[in-house]
Amino acid sequence: MVIILSSLLFSGLSGCAAQAGTTNTKAPKSVVGTHVALQGPTNVQDLGGIRTKSGQTLRPHRLIRSSKLADYTAQDLKTLRVTYHLRSIVDFRSSREIQQTPDPRVVHTTYHQDSVVANSYGQRTTKQFYQGLVSDPIALRGYRAFFNQLLQQPAGATLFHCTYGKDRTGIGAMLVLSALGVSKQTILREYLYSNTYLARDPYVVFLNQRTPGKRAKTHLQRINAVTKGDLTAAYQRIDQKYGSMANFLKRLGLTPARQTQLKRLYLTKGH
Repeated sequence: MVIILSSLLFSGLSGCAAQAGTTNTKAPKSVVGTHVALQGPTNVQDLGGIRTKSGQTLRPHRLIRSSKLADYTAQDLKTLRVTYHLRSIVDFRSSREIQQTPDPRVVHTTYHQDSVVANSYGQRTTKQFYQGLVSDPIALRGYRAFFNQLLQQPAGATLFHCTYGKDRTGIGAMLVLSALGVSKQTILREYLYSNTYLARDPYVVFLNQRTPGKRAKTHLQRINAVTKGDLTAAYQRIDQKYGSMANFLKRLGLTPARQTQLKRLYLTKGH
């Protein structure tokens, strides 16, 4: 059975408050980064510590992927500002989503609207949705702007997000990790690890308890979980349309010189 996605999907479930103190204990830091334990959202991850094919690692407190900031408490925002030195917020959501649930403004932090989906784009299967994220003109503009902003951020953390922090944010993470030289296998493991965080969302837990039937649980899982096939669809579209990931990154404005600059900013110097 295919899943039909529409613009309504992104305003459906919301990440509610989670208990502080959640930590990443099942996966090595070098594989998926580090879970950021907050009071509100559950799907927040510091990509620092992920290892590249050359043996370098991503610097901690530089790249954070997240669900929407409306789920953050005042203390969560303070944690990002003080502990992670947050300097930039990149929002991949559509203009309509942003109007409905705007991000709170954080002092000393620059906000960027880099929408990668339009307000209305009809119905798409999950596969078509992921393919659109690497081929639709609005997606190319949004991810190109994302890279431009990363290259202008010499210090501090950039947080990038959508609604649940799994699809549009997952593609954003795939692209930046690819540009930094991380293997496809590691990127896939990092991408799938969102399922661990999404399963902890109290609203998801609540709905599972209210709808104990197998059919209801399966439907809910399909809305929230990511799968290997989702990301594979994006990789396949990149290969078909551009020939390779390297060519696609060039299409996003990441020339070899700019890719070297990106690595200098976000990777450790040693092996």
